Parts: sequence; C-alpha cells; structure tokens
Amino acid sequence: MKGRAVFESMKPDARVCDVARRYGVKAQQLTRWRRLARAGRLALVTDDAADFVSIELSDPAASGKSEGPVEITIGKVSVRLDADVSAVRIAEIVTAIERGA
Repeated sequence: MKGRAVFESMKPDARVCDVARRYGVKAQQLTRWRRLARAGRLALVTDDAADFVSIELSDPAASGKSEGPVEITIGKVSVRLDADVSAVRIAEIVTAIERGA
C-alpha cells in the first residue's frame, strides 16, 4: 500500500492530501513515505509494465567497475555523476529527467 500511494502521489497534478485521503492516511505520513522512496528505502508499486532503456557503453571492453564519471543523456539533457553514485540515485535522476522535473 505504501509504495502504491507514493507512486500515485508523484504523478503530475497529484496532490498529496488527496492521495493520502484515498489511502486513509495523513498527508504527513505520505510525505514521510515519499522521503523514504526518494532515499531508496521504499519501493514504488505500479500497475504499469516495466519500461526498459537502451544503454550504450562508451568503452565496451571496460569491466563492471567504473573508474570515471557516469554520464546520463536523455534527449538534450546530460548529467555527469561521480562513479560512486548509487544505482538508486541514478534511477531517481533518470525518472526526474523523463518527467521533465
């Protein structure tokens, strides 16, 4: 229930208070869950099929351990991150870029 409520509350034009009311929780509780989700400590639940993105390696011979920065390019937006950024944080950034945040 938590993950689904958080997912719904993050949709464009969704209001935290409306979603919280639908799930029978206080808006403050839903806000805490949203914070946990952003920190990668709460999984979101969707009814949608999973989306996949193509990944292009700049050096296909490279091992799984990256020494340099991670670069994410979606359309005209490019973001460069340190190599030690967590996968959860990278996923949050990609989601934000795709939503136009």
